[in-house]
Amino acid sequence: MLPGNYEFTTEVKEIVEITSGELEVLTTEKEGWKKLGKGMQFEVEKNSTFKLKVTEIFDYCCSYIEE
Repeated sequence: MLPGNYEFTTEVKEIVEITSGELEVLTTEKEGWKKLGKGMQFEVEKNSTFKLKVTEIFDYCCSYIEE
């Protein structure tokens, strides 16, 4: 993913594993922005919105979890 600000919505739970690069993620206002990098991951609940601030090119693997 290229540097920039993004907003996504989910229909199912997602687990995003970062394989290279860095970004900041906002999954809930309560938790605030979190800085993440290679080897880290974050989860997003189904039917929700999350935001990304990509500070450098990063690669990821996203798993979609049907519950």
